[in-house]
Amino acid sequence: MNKIEFDQVVGLTHFLEKYTQQMMDAGNNKVINFSDSDKKIWNSYFQTLIKPGILPDGMAFHKPNNDTNIGIGSDGAASREEFLQLLMQCYKYLYLALSSGEVFLKHKNWYTSDGKEVS
Repeated sequence: MNKIEFDQVVGLTHFLEKYTQQMMDAGNNKVINFSDSDKKIWNSYFQTLIKPGILPDGMAFHKPNNDTNIGIGSDGAASREEFLQLLMQCYKYLYLALSSGEVFLKHKNWYTSDGKEVS
């Protein structure tokens, strides 16, 4: 883990969270595509976090495959299960970084375990 990687995972997490309600409303079998402008943003995250294997994609199929369209993939389209699996990987990465003391960037409105705001 490093500061740049950590910041990118935070950004990807926020990016995915804005699609969460849409994915939940879509149901199990429907594929949702990112908007055209968001596909460009997704492609950047895909190239820097997914393809190099920093975050595993395709875990919905029990096997990460970061170089294809299994999972969300480079096409920016996903089923609910694929989407939630990647969002979970983001949260897992952030949990491990924060719980190990590797806080590379302080974020406003993030709180420490004693309830004090980190600014």
